This record gives sequence, C-alpha cells and structure tokens, in this order.
Amino acid sequence: MGRELLAAGGSCWGRAYLDLGAAGEEPPRVVEGFALLGEACYEGWEGPAAVLLDGASGAVFLGRPGDDGALRRDLLASSTACLLALARVVEGLGGAGEYGPAGVAEVVETGRLLLREADPELYRRTGGRPAHWEAAVTVRALAWGAGPGGAGESAYAVTPALVADLATAEGEGGVRRFGEDELPANVTHGPTRRLLTEVGLPVSGRCVLEVDAEGPLEGYEPEDDEEEPSERAYQRGFPVLGGWMYEFDVLLDGATGRVELTDVWGDGGTAAYLHRDLSALLYTLWTFHRLRAAREEAYRAREEAPWSVFDPCELFDGAAEEALRAIDPEAFASEEHFWPIRIDDGHMGSLLE
Repeated sequence: MGRELLAAGGSCWGRAYLDLGAAGEEPPRVVEGFALLGEACYEGWEGPAAVLLDGASGAVFLGRPGDDGALRRDLLASSTACLLALARVVEGLGGAGEYGPAGVAEVVETGRLLLREADPELYRRTGGRPAHWEAAVTVRALAWGAGPGGAGESAYAVTPALVADLATAEGEGGVRRFGEDELPANVTHGPTRRLLTEVGLPVSGRCVLEVDAEGPLEGYEPEDDEEEPSERAYQRGFPVLGGWMYEFDVLLDGATGRVELTDVWGDGGTAAYLHRDLSALLYTLWTFHRLRAAREEAYRAREEAPWSVFDPCELFDGAAEEALRAIDPEAFASEEHFWPIRIDDGHMGSLLE
C-alpha cells in the first residue's frame, strides 16, 4: 500500500506539513494494527503524531499514544486518494487576484471549499472540523500577504491595507505616515522613502516594532567607548524606526533601505542585519502577528476542539519559522541573526508565544 500511495501521488511526500517517508518502507511498519505512513512535520512535548493507514477501511489517521498507552486517533483522510487530494489543495493554493489581507482571506475561503470537495466524507465524519487541513491552509495562505516588488523597487509591494491590519493585529492601533519634513536627508533610497510617506508604519502598543506616534525620525547616537570602539560606528546617524524585542532599536540604512539592529549587548553577538529592507520587515511582522493571533485563537478554543491528537498550536509553532524564512532567507543565515536567536530562546517559549 505504501508504494502504491507514493506512485499515485508523490507530491504528498514531505508536503502539506506531513512527511510520508515511511510509506515507502517495505514491509511497512505496523503500529497497533495500522500501517505507518509517516508523521506530522510539527510536534509537541510528546513528539510528532504518526500518520497511520487502516488497511481494512483505507482511512488515514493522525495517531499518538494516550496517557493510558492506548492509541488515540483523529481522522485525517477517508482514503489514501483523498489524502493526496487534500495535500494538493494545500500545496496548490492560488492567488485570488490581489495581495494583502483581503486576498489572503479569499485564498483561505477558497482553500476550505476545495478541502471539502477533496474529501466530503472526512467533513461528514468530523462534523465539519477535520484535523490538520484548515490550519495548514491558514498558514499557506499568508504567502499572499504581499506581492513581489518590481525592478528597482522594494522587495515586496506592501499595501497600506497590510500595514493597517498589522497596526490592529492585536488591539487598537493606527498608521504613521511621515511627512517629507519628518524624514532625515540621509533617507535617499527612493522606494523606502515612498513607503514611509505613502504606506507608513504601524503604531500599536502590542506590535513588535514600537513606532512613535509623532515627531521626526531621529538619528542614532551610539555610546562611545574609547577603549573598545564599536564595530557598528557606521550606524551613527541612521534613522531610528522604533524599538524592538530585547531592548534593541531598529535602524534604517537610508542609502540602501536595509534594516539593522543596534548592538545592545555590546559584544557583537547579534548580527546587525535584521531585514533586507523595510518592506520585508513589515511583511515578516505581519506574518508573525497573523500566526500568533491564529495560535492564540486555537489555544483559547482548545477545550471545544473535537480532536484527541491534533493540536493546531503545534502546527502553527512548527510552520512559523518556514513561513518567516521564505520572506527573507538572509534573516536566518546564521545563529547570530535575530530570528534564530528568538527561536532558540527557551525562556520565551515557542516563537509565537
């Protein structure tokens, strides 16, 4: 059955947050009477849930031992053919004709309709709340938050709607658009200057980027150390966009549009590079806050969830790094870059907590 599954649709191998690597094993491993096809690509304290095939009915389950040692199961697909069809929906999510929050919402709605069409029996047997798939669609749809920028423009064509949505992602907030007289003369990078004046920055008490609601952008003035000169003396005069986690400040290289961090700890242990430009910063933050909001909603609703194995918080946590890395791979280039440091910070919990 494993070889037939892979031959029928290899696109499901390592896709849609499922790893079906075990499906190709001969003979297939058996777990309490079920053939092991693989496992989820995300995990909780108990490790990843297994993907199991019931050879008698053809149904596919997420499975994990319970506290009593008995196997707990959530229906994942009513057949292996449906499993592949569901995975193709997640992997093949297409755009709705526009980027931004409204476009993402349309992609999510369309994706959920396609999931129902791919396996109506799954929806019938789970009361319309199947494990895994709708959370997977929620994450993948975020790729339509911002389109690519054109030649000579910012990395992403961030819309005012995305910045407004970011400003209100976790409460009340507004958007700060800068007047020409509020921008320092050293902001000469045209796309960045237009983004600041026409699109703006979020002003919100809970946004990771803490932007002042008024006043001009001030230049950065690092503390001088005559005995040990800073390696980032070149940042002097860079406009300060706002505060950041761990008491960093976010700086703008006005000539190139690159976004950097100050060396708060004085040891150069954190790379200066934060994001390739302001558009990548805003799109990354929007994606981060959207994932965090989805996780918080799932956490609040956990008692009403119909699943005994699947935990959407695990999927959101597991998928977050991949989603952010896709926006700006260089931001994850080494352990000295900010986002890997944040991911590895056990004191803060998961990335989205």
